Formats: sequence, C-alpha cells, structure tokens
Amino acid sequence: MAKPKNPNPPDAVDVDYYNTAPVFFDIETMPLERAEILEFLPTIKAPGQYKKPESIAAYIEEAKEEKIKKAALSPLTGRVLAIGVKTDGERGVFDYNDEKHTLKEFWKYFRHNNVAIWVGHNSNNFDWPFLIKRSWKHNITIPTGIKDGRWYRKNIQDTQEIFTGGAYGERIKLDTLAKYFGVGAKNGDGAFFSELYFDNKAAAIDYLYNDLDITQAVWERMQ
Repeated sequence: MAKPKNPNPPDAVDVDYYNTAPVFFDIETMPLERAEILEFLPTIKAPGQYKKPESIAAYIEEAKEEKIKKAALSPLTGRVLAIGVKTDGERGVFDYNDEKHTLKEFWKYFRHNNVAIWVGHNSNNFDWPFLIKRSWKHNITIPTGIKDGRWYRKNIQDTQEIFTGGAYGERIKLDTLAKYFGVGAKNGDGAFFSELYFDNKAAAIDYLYNDLDITQAVWERMQ
C-alpha cells in the first residue's frame, strides 16, 4: 500500500509520509555566557524607598543576580540544550553540541510529523515560542504546521491549557498535575537541568524522558 501524502507539505521534505501517532515533547534550556546575558538584561531600578547610593547599588546588584539565575527561561539570555520527543512508545532526544544543529534536526523531524498531535506542558507559552525565537536568531526557517495566523493549530496541544480550560493567568505545574491524576511525578528540578546534563548526562536524559512519560500520562487522562 502506498504511504499517504503529507497534506501539509513544507517547502522541502525528505520523505512523503507522515506520522499520525501523538508526539509528546519537552525542551530543556540553559543560560548563555554571562557577557551575553548582561547585554540583554532589562534596566533595573531600585524602589523609591532606597535613598542611600550604597543601598541602591546593593539592591540593583542583587536583582541583577536573580535575573541571571533565570536567564535560561528567556530566548534572549538562554538557549536550547535538549529536546525530548516520544511517539509510539519510543523516546529520543535532540541534543547536539551546537544549538543551530539541534534546532535544524528538530524541525526536520517536525516536518515529517507535522500533522500528528503534538503535546507538551506549558508548551504554547514556553516551548514553542522559545524554539521559534531561537530559530529566528540562527536564521532558521520555521516550518508550517504550528500556527494559523495568531493561533496554534488544533493538533498543537498543551496539557496545562487543557486542564485549566485556557483561563487567563491560571497555571499548574506538570508535577502537580501528574500527582493529581496519580500517574507519577517529576524526578528532579528543571532549573538545574544544564548542571546535571554536563555532570551526569544519563541522569539528565532520564529526567527528560520521565517528563515525557508523565506528560503523556496526564494527556491521556484528559482525553
């Protein structure tokens, strides 16, 4: 039997089939070098109650260091370190040493699976925008199949949005949702993923794969 044609073809595709099994995915990021972070940190001002120059300077320095700690959460000050995917029970990770290569290989994979249901947690607010903005940084063309205008396509699903009903400002952590449904829990803290990755890569990948497993589990409970 001939393999079906992709109904949403990108400009260039290596193959002529598409996967319809759900794809569960998650990205892990890391901060850029300190000099790059400082270049894009917003201006910090001390509140009005700080009057003494030394108090103002201390406040600004402390606030700056707090923002640096969270640098991995912004595409201006962080980069993609690893992208985990799971479909049909098989798991894999895109984690080349070069971010541009990682993104290119991920988008190639997406092109071959762009009509499948893609599921992440908080992915519409974090993962997809981060991937897109870092790709723009590297002048990488974003494939079709993610959005129609402003809105994500129906096959681009976010377990946080499904659970909250898209209520403005309402959020829930993946760990909380997994425990609520009794389908597992996170086995680490994503804030320390990059440190773990360079210290014990196998443990870091195990953490990422566990996130994929519980993302799948909570999504299946809400179907």
